[in-house]
Amino acid sequence: MCIRDSSTGIQAQSHEVIIAKDGMDDLELQHLLLEFGQRSNRILFVEGGALGRLIEKHPKLFFEVASTAPAVVCCRCLPTQKALVAERLRALGVRVAAVGDGGNDVGMIQSSDVGIGIVGKEGTQAALASDFSILCFRDLRKLILWHGRNAYKRSSTLAQFVIHRGLIISIIQLFFTLTFYYVAISIYNGFLLVGYTTLYTSLPVFCLIFDEDIDLKNLLKFPILYSQGQKGRELSSKTFLLWIWKSIYQGGLIFYLGLFLFDRSFLVIVTITFTALIFSELLNVYSELHRVHPVMVVSQLLTLVVYMASIFFLNQYINTKALTPRFLMIVCGITLASWGPLHLIQQLRAWWAPSEQAKIMNAV
Repeated sequence: MCIRDSSTGIQAQSHEVIIAKDGMDDLELQHLLLEFGQRSNRILFVEGGALGRLIEKHPKLFFEVASTAPAVVCCRCLPTQKALVAERLRALGVRVAAVGDGGNDVGMIQSSDVGIGIVGKEGTQAALASDFSILCFRDLRKLILWHGRNAYKRSSTLAQFVIHRGLIISIIQLFFTLTFYYVAISIYNGFLLVGYTTLYTSLPVFCLIFDEDIDLKNLLKFPILYSQGQKGRELSSKTFLLWIWKSIYQGGLIFYLGLFLFDRSFLVIVTITFTALIFSELLNVYSELHRVHPVMVVSQLLTLVVYMASIFFLNQYINTKALTPRFLMIVCGITLASWGPLHLIQQLRAWWAPSEQAKIMNAV
């Protein structure tokens, strides 16, 4: 829905414009809405006086029709009407982004889910009241298509990866407890747990915010890619269950391979499983990347150096005598066994059923 003075840039050649004028009575407006809702190639143009009567007399019909239309243009509206439109659309479950550049847009901006203020000739009131501020209207395209799309994809991956990071170590603890007759001790000491969530995995995991699956130029050239995020495929029940299965698979494999390939010494089990866990998580980060960023490479290498250096300070919890060439070979084997099949499946799936972004980039 657009609250502005014209429909320039909104109307396609195949669209027909239907105008709800101030001079129409209530019956004519109702008939107009019913006729408008029967066809999908029409754009509704509502004048301020007609908008007030539609909201007052036929609010349910108007907002149901407006929320499914290709575009609705409301012109010469009062500030209270702008805010009311945003509030009613939110009540229908529609996500509302309000864009304004003046003080009369503040109510609308504050009533919406996301407020975007433009710093212009009318002052900075709208920009100060908004969630995001831009200098000119043309920056809105980059804000939504580039920053909005990246924010959604990155936050979805980061949120699920953080859940996976905590779940996989819990799965290892679960299998340890079940295997050793429900013993009430932790497989990893508190120092190892703190190090796992901070020093050893935080930098690589949070560097996922630098990932880009497409560059700015091509994204602006193919804005249809933004619509893929609107389908909610990056963060859904399906992806959440896949991450849970991934945690169970990797956690169980790391623990039982470490248990059966080494001696039954508790300290050796801790050393092998914890080392393989760190390596697997670093490789899991790599699997989620679309492009390798220098910051990510530095974070991965720094994490490895920090972990190898800290081993000698944690010799009470990690058996440093077990760090032999054979130990490193088996650790690498366990790591590849836990990470390799999942990464291979991911690559085969991307080859067999590529995403819309991959199809477009391959065609460019």
